[in-house]
Amino acid sequence: MEQCCSVVEESLDSVYRRCRRKDNSIGPLEIRVVRHGTFDALMDFCVSQPQGSSVTQYKTPRCIKSGEAINILDSKVVGRFFSQNAPPWEPV
Repeated sequence: MEQCCSVVEESLDSVYRRCRRKDNSIGPLEIRVVRHGTFDALMDFCVSQPQGSSVTQYKTPRCIKSGEAINILDSKVVGRFFSQNAPPWEPV
């Protein structure tokens, strides 16, 4: 999984790579593995909210801002993996 983090990080654009290596403003890429059923629990939470949609219209969010939703995800983490080295960066 750490190798996967590094491969994903190396495929990102030059702005990310510069910020990650030269500016050091971005930390290592992280992949979190969650327990089976985590996204069902996230869907149940999102649908139960006053502004939530119906189950048939639900789409897994790409970005989560709700502290409660983040807590659901964090509570189900079974593994955390980080890229070990910053990707190479060459100025353009």
